[in-house]
This record gives sequence, C-alpha cells and structure tokens, in this order.
Amino acid sequence: MPFNKAKAAILTVLPRLGIDPTERVWESDQDPEYTACRAEEIPQYFQLYLEGELSADERAVLCCFLFEGLNDFASNGDAHVLQDEIIDVLVATDEHAEEVAYWMCMSEPDPENWWPIAASVRHRVSAKAAQSH
Repeated sequence: MPFNKAKAAILTVLPRLGIDPTERVWESDQDPEYTACRAEEIPQYFQLYLEGELSADERAVLCCFLFEGLNDFASNGDAHVLQDEIIDVLVATDEHAEEVAYWMCMSEPDPENWWPIAASVRHRVSAKAAQSH
C-alpha cells in the first residue's frame, strides 16, 4: 500500500523545502502525496531525506514524493540522474517496504498498467538482495 498518512506530514515537509503548503495542498485534495510534489524538485527531496532530522511520517512523505517524481521521469522515457542512488537508499531499509512494493508491482498481466518506474525499482531491489547473499 502506498503512503496514506495524514496531510499533516506533508504540511510539515513542504515548508522545510521552502514551499508554501497553501500553494500545493487544498482542503478537497484527496491525494496530496501525489499532487503536492514536483519531479523537478527530486534533488531537494533527496537532500532533505538524507540530511534532515525527520519523523517517520516525514520520511514516508519524501519517499512517496521521490518515487512519484522518478515515475514522472520514467513515464517520459527518461531516468533521473539520481534514480539509482535514490532507489538504493529507499530500499536499504525496511522502513519503506510497502512503498517500494507498491512502486515495483508488476502483478497486473498487462505491462501497460505497470508504473513506468516498476522495472527499475525491481532491478535495484534484486541487486540489493543479490549483494546480501
């Protein structure tokens, strides 16, 4: 299951990035974890993830933002320059196991219905598993 925490975590992360939450999150917003992020901000999300003192919910928000942004790049046939590093960091801990599983899901019979980033995430997870053996 993907990130589904309260909007409160999103509202605390955005100001830490210098973003006014009122410009990205609305009362009627059902999925702010997808609508509040921007693919071009991936480096800022990753830097905050790595360097910030964050709660578990804030790390979860940033994890979702990062995957959403990477998926946007992949949907355009591109890979973000930080893609492998980001995925490696996010799969290095079990903290984001559900989010990682969500983004690498290929259970749908039609590959057209997979997330564009799914194969890359699956590849990085497989590489991590191979290293630990």
